[in-house]
Amino acid sequence: MTRSAALALAALIALAGGMAQAQTAPDPEELLALTFYYQQQDQASIRSELQRLQVRYPGWQPPEDLARLTQDGPGPEIDTIFRQIGAGQFDQARATIDATRTAFPDWTPPDEMMALLDTNEGQGLLDAALNANDLERALALAGERPGLLRCDRVNNAWRIAEAQQAAGQTPEALGTFRAVLGACVNPPDIIATLEKASAIASVEDMQVMFAQAMARFPDMVQTLQPVQARLTGSDAAGAAEAPATATATAAPAPSAAATAAPTPAPAPAATATPAPVPAPAPAATAAPAPAPQAAPAQQAAPAPSGGGGSANAIYQQAWQTYNLDRPMEAVAQFDAALRGRLDPTQRRDAQYGMALAYLKMGMPDNASRIAAATDLTRTQRVDVERQILDQRGVAAYNRRDYRRAIEFFDAIEGLTGSLRRDLAVLRAYAYLNSNQRDRARREFTRLHNELATTETRRGLAALQ
Repeated sequence: MTRSAALALAALIALAGGMAQAQTAPDPEELLALTFYYQQQDQASIRSELQRLQVRYPGWQPPEDLARLTQDGPGPEIDTIFRQIGAGQFDQARATIDATRTAFPDWTPPDEMMALLDTNEGQGLLDAALNANDLERALALAGERPGLLRCDRVNNAWRIAEAQQAAGQTPEALGTFRAVLGACVNPPDIIATLEKASAIASVEDMQVMFAQAMARFPDMVQTLQPVQARLTGSDAAGAAEAPATATATAAPAPSAAATAAPTPAPAPAATATPAPVPAPAPAATAAPAPAPQAAPAQQAAPAPSGGGGSANAIYQQAWQTYNLDRPMEAVAQFDAALRGRLDPTQRRDAQYGMALAYLKMGMPDNASRIAAATDLTRTQRVDVERQILDQRGVAAYNRRDYRRAIEFFDAIEGLTGSLRRDLAVLRAYAYLNSNQRDRARREFTRLHNELATTETRRGLAALQ
């Protein structure tokens, strides 16, 4: 082969190699220089490196936002999805989810995001069913999409109760109102539920419902008593002595109505004890201690300092969403923020926020996994572990694992130095139902001496 032929062949091979390269994109290692220049905001070097890469890879187009070069997963896309869900653009949200999965093959939309999409879309369907007086369809939707009957959408339960009443299903309507009383914790919602129920309930039914509410919220007794007198036309103080048997006599609520409320487990028939008092809903636990950069519930979160751009904004929005009692969205936003650039304090507090959001949704196992993997502050750890033990104790009681429930309640007392009164009453019933009658008697006597209530009287009577 002549020298000129060899050179021609070499040129052809080089051209073929160039053509092959033109069909590919730079690998992550070859983007390191561009990434470095972007982080340094060295505009001249950025332009030079982009020119070099585009000459080497003619078919490659750099992202419009060079921040994507350092992004392991979607960030702005997640914001877009949540904005579309909030605007009722459900088809567009699904299209954005599909496009994001294509752009980020390793990304899977969080369960909380899909649940929010499902619930918000279901809200429109539920509204249409109720407006059309299609109770059967409304109940079916509530069963298919339990998020529709969470306490942050209490109006849905009220409307279903009204539809049940209009259909002649008064016992079922009362059951729906009782389910709300057993699940929700916002005082205005409790009062509004009682007022709505009074339109269809008998005086006796109302006395039972007020007893249920007062037993669950001792701090609301003085607020509820004048409402009780107004709605029942009776002496509120005497009426408060009515036995709190609402959950035992209530007709089933529609589908999973007010799913935050666990159903109390009755005492074994052999002990001839009354049904234990209703277990508190997970959301009824004491308000969590705020993270250093997060405001307590129902207050606006201040703008956090430090961190990097988009992740910092998502982090701030996550706390605001959490404080608006939208925990599913908050989990997704905390997760998105954690995939960006946060400083160590923000990363810790974002994990703490995720744990609190899971606890708001009654998911203590998820919260426990986060707490175990995060170096929380002492205050944060006590707050999270207290709520985890609270929810696990209530769940154990409801499945009649009374000895395990006692262990959880004892652990709360050991962790914090005290036990909330409603849990102390529940622990006393757990002693009774597990045949620890002497211990049950001491607990009921102590609680009764501190504050005599319907529950302590019932507990002492059961021991006679």
